[in-house]
Amino acid sequence: MKEFLKRYRQYLIPVLLFAVTAYLFTPQVLQNKVVNQSDIAAWRGMANEIIEYNKANPDEDPALWTNSMFSGMPATTISVIYDGDYTDYFYKLINKISGTRPPAYLLISLAGAFLMFLAFGINPWLSAIGAFAVTFCSYNLQIIQVGHNSKMVAIAFMPWVVAAVVYAYNKKALLGSVLFAFALSFQIKANHPQITYYLAMIILALAIAQLYSAIKEGYFKKFISVSAMLLVAGLLGIASNVNHLWPTYEYSKFTMRGGSELAQEEGKDQKGLDISYATNWSYSPEEMPNILIPNFNGGSSGGELSRKSHTYQALKSGGYSGAEQVIKQLPLYWGPQPFTAGPMYMGALSLFLFVLGLILIKGPLRWWVAGVSMLAVMLSWGSNLLLVTEFFFKYIPLYSKFRTVSMVLVILQITIPLLAIIVLDRILKKEYDQKRLKKAFAISLAITAGLSLVFAIIPSLAGSFVSAADARLPQALHEPLINDRMSLLRADAFRSIMFILAGAAVIWFGYKGKIKQGLVFGIIALIFVADLWMVGKRYLNDDHFVKRRDFENQYALRTVDKLILQDKDPNYRVLDLSIESPFNDSHISYHHKTIGGYSPAKLQRYQDMIDNHLYREMQQIATDLKESRTIDEAQSSLGNYPVLNMLNTRYIVISAESPPLINTNAMGNAWFVTDVKVVETNTREIKMLNPAEADQEFDIRSHAVVNNSYASLIEGYSKDTLASDEIIVLTAYSPNKLTYQYNSNSSRVALFSEIYYPAGWRAFVDGEELPIFRANYTLRGLKLPAGSHTVEFEFKPESFTKGELYSRIASGILILLLIGVVVKEILRKRVPTKQ
Repeated sequence: MKEFLKRYRQYLIPVLLFAVTAYLFTPQVLQNKVVNQSDIAAWRGMANEIIEYNKANPDEDPALWTNSMFSGMPATTISVIYDGDYTDYFYKLINKISGTRPPAYLLISLAGAFLMFLAFGINPWLSAIGAFAVTFCSYNLQIIQVGHNSKMVAIAFMPWVVAAVVYAYNKKALLGSVLFAFALSFQIKANHPQITYYLAMIILALAIAQLYSAIKEGYFKKFISVSAMLLVAGLLGIASNVNHLWPTYEYSKFTMRGGSELAQEEGKDQKGLDISYATNWSYSPEEMPNILIPNFNGGSSGGELSRKSHTYQALKSGGYSGAEQVIKQLPLYWGPQPFTAGPMYMGALSLFLFVLGLILIKGPLRWWVAGVSMLAVMLSWGSNLLLVTEFFFKYIPLYSKFRTVSMVLVILQITIPLLAIIVLDRILKKEYDQKRLKKAFAISLAITAGLSLVFAIIPSLAGSFVSAADARLPQALHEPLINDRMSLLRADAFRSIMFILAGAAVIWFGYKGKIKQGLVFGIIALIFVADLWMVGKRYLNDDHFVKRRDFENQYALRTVDKLILQDKDPNYRVLDLSIESPFNDSHISYHHKTIGGYSPAKLQRYQDMIDNHLYREMQQIATDLKESRTIDEAQSSLGNYPVLNMLNTRYIVISAESPPLINTNAMGNAWFVTDVKVVETNTREIKMLNPAEADQEFDIRSHAVVNNSYASLIEGYSKDTLASDEIIVLTAYSPNKLTYQYNSNSSRVALFSEIYYPAGWRAFVDGEELPIFRANYTLRGLKLPAGSHTVEFEFKPESFTKGELYSRIASGILILLLIGVVVKEILRKRVPTKQ
């Protein structure tokens, strides 16, 4: 054991330090506190119906659909229990060993980055420093704070994948390829395709660099064989995730990311997200310096100032008694984005070393790192560099499916520390002569410390320091806040200079032999930790943690919720107008099936309904209730809202502590119609639902509008006036299955207040399948035979059932490959080397 510890201590000690660091950064978890994450709070609201159903029905198929948001949608991007992937056991084991979230995320990232640097042949102690530089970039702490957990996990596994690829090319091809398959499988399991896409960009650039080296140095055949192994392994890693990739891809075609059919009918070439929507969060050249100076643009949209600030002094001199509270949440960010949690700060010393690496390092390594980094920067500019963005949107596969283009800067979280630590390792190994190194130091200091000094002395060069959010503040605070933003920039500029000069001095004296290498490692580690730790604490600190009970209290039943839940009907919908934005808040979905909710990937057809009808009808409700002074007056003032009615909106919430308004015009779970209007276009179909735009008689209670593509499914229905005994009633409800009983004297067209989704819903009448057609732009419709019958809707997409099978096959092969490689390595070590 002693020999083992002595041999591997340079690896074991860093891993131990990683665990200590991760938990020291977030010690609140040891007090049973959780991060008060807004996005996780939103997720819990949207996922509650799914979670509770699965908990109550462990022997049934897990919920794949939910009615809790947007009148019904697949559970695919919310919460699904996926079976079939054997590699999931390893993934869960890694998460279990890592411990509690969020320190577990930090620990996974630290371990993976450590492996990545080791794969590049870096000294273990420097690899540990590099791991910290990768993990504690400020963006990671920001996304943990707001609750982008899947994104953080995907980022944490990025260096694992890079490590495996490098290991395969530089050391053991077969073992590296199998490890690549597993690492990629884990990264994809985080379920954040956008981060995986950016990872693919890094890997592709790395492979091109390897190809160049192979051609130049004459090992092209080896490159081809290793690349082939990596390709096969990568495909297996991807295939092990087919159980959730297939449903996600299938769903994406019908979401906002699949493009709008209405836009296409208007002649717009839109096959993905609208480019203006996707580039809403675009970085700009003017704010790029915040990767070097964290408060270059003021930091976050809601930040805290000190009592020494100009704003605080202005508040106190104006006699404002609540100054202490005001300075805790001020719009400090003044850049061009709508709002932000903070800057993409990469570390001052990392930037200095990165620039040094670009100068000193020659060959493919420099070019693939520089190339993919520059591409990431240009793509992050989005609307500020539309020429590049439009090219990628039009011609690069899948790029148009992603929004928030500034997210591509996560690539820099890999490339900047990577080149920084590689060049540091080479400098300390004295691979460069003193004259060349001295010149490179001067240039890098001029670019990094010099730029910081310019902004420290003349901060006005950065811009106006004015934000659109300032308009919400009293005029008297505008100038003091501008002065504070200037002070923040100046302070952080001097701060970056200090870290750069300190780090450069230690590295130089280490190179000259004036400081022992072990001490150089220790001081450099302290500089990296002090720099990134302090900035990271601005975005994830004790203020962001709450007791678990307090976090869960946000879902506590309001008075209005308790009153609504007295209704025992299995399926009706609620519209909450008491919240700021019903279509960007899922808290009410925790308790009710709702018209609104929150999802970055809602069904495009439902978004069309929101844009064309629901917003208008909500405004009409506000107009109708404007003069009401009591609940009774409000109830009697309600008008007729056709689309809300057909979505079975039974309750309208106008106050959390008042009874809900009852929409007596809600049309119920299902109804028969006597006439169907067939139209040629989607545009005409959606417009028919608005009485003002329907240029022919159309009563939504007795009429349906159907696209011509479904006309054959409604032939031969009865248009006779409905008899009093012709009814259709919902008798059983679960997320995956709805059961109705009906009686009809003739063949009737029935509409169901459920969202039409073509990939997975099937309908049966007394066990015999009937085709579902789309009606009223978003609803399901059936042509039902005469008589008394049972109708069942069942949601069971093939993408889940077949995807599970394919995942079993691929992951099974991976497990066998892993066993084979491990056995081969053991046998190889046991065979004595020939003398």
